Amino acid sequence: MSATAPPQPSRLGGRPIRVPRRRGRRLSASALAASALLLIAACSSTSSTSSSSAAATGSKSNLSAVLVSVQPVNDQGVMQSFVSGFHSAAQTYHYNSVRIIVLSDPSTYVSTLQTVAPRYGVVIATFPPMIQAVSTVAPNFPKTHFVLLDAQIPKPLANVQTLFFFENQSSFLSGVVAGQMTKTDKVGFLGGVVQDVINRYLIGFYFGVKYVNPKARVCWSYVGNLESPTLGDQDALALYNKGVDILHAATAGTETGVYQASEQDRKYLIGADVSILPLDPSYGLTASGPDFAGAAEVVLKQQATGTFAAGLHQYGLKDGAVRILPFSAKVPAAVQAKVAAVQSMIISGKLAVPGDNGVIPPGMVNC
Repeated sequence: MSATAPPQPSRLGGRPIRVPRRRGRRLSASALAASALLLIAACSSTSSTSSSSAAATGSKSNLSAVLVSVQPVNDQGVMQSFVSGFHSAAQTYHYNSVRIIVLSDPSTYVSTLQTVAPRYGVVIATFPPMIQAVSTVAPNFPKTHFVLLDAQIPKPLANVQTLFFFENQSSFLSGVVAGQMTKTDKVGFLGGVVQDVINRYLIGFYFGVKYVNPKARVCWSYVGNLESPTLGDQDALALYNKGVDILHAATAGTETGVYQASEQDRKYLIGADVSILPLDPSYGLTASGPDFAGAAEVVLKQQATGTFAAGLHQYGLKDGAVRILPFSAKVPAAVQAKVAAVQSMIISGKLAVPGDNGVIPPGMVNC
């Protein structure tokens, strides 16, 4: 965990939603089961809310937490993962009351936080769209802890933690895979837009490749769009046509086009954030990025153990907050073993990965 290298403003629009092709994004219609949530719903007819029962641990506590999300929580991606970790940690640490609220109307962000802040010990809000609401509401509830996920408030507040990830650490492991498996000694990275979060994927990947294969060249480009599968397909094919035989992509909704390019060109692909295996079953090797379930556990554990710390904090492999995901059968056992060994070195501190702040080092050379 680190609070020493603040990243630049986070990605546009928040952590990308990962959705398998041909599957829609539908919000679950959970019944409202508590008067507190009924009150929240009354604040705005456009707010979608869902609730979870109190943690079934057999013991009572005063611990309480609420997740306020601006993205669907059954997205088959990062928010679904966070919710899973949220429920699990609530049971592990004996939370007496937990709730999940999904908002679709920005005009309700402030009023919803004002409603939940006096009722819960920790309020978790998601992504850059909630920056203004947290900045507005948190000062009025100094006894309530706020955690803003993957976004930075303009001015530090004594009861607000802004939570970021060391994506460079997990993408370093992806680079270890690509550096060992390339047949052309030329691999590539495709990013959605140029910003600190996505840069961390690139930097980690670059140095992971070089760590195991110094002679390999790394080519990279940015699509300039987070929601254009057409551009994703086009730009991925351009990299493959340069001789790249393994591509690591962190492109949000644009990534569906990257999957298509991988299948079309029959070239390997490493994804980001969620398992690539069901999305690119023929040529997907693995994926890497934040473990949002692990991040949820970090937050609830801090609250339960009295170790909440305000300010900017990044979490990585050591914290269980980033990871490399399951491998395809195409990844040899020896490669997987090397990844495990490198991961242990990073966790122990024996190996330092560049790029915590998302600033591309001058020594990186784009082929």
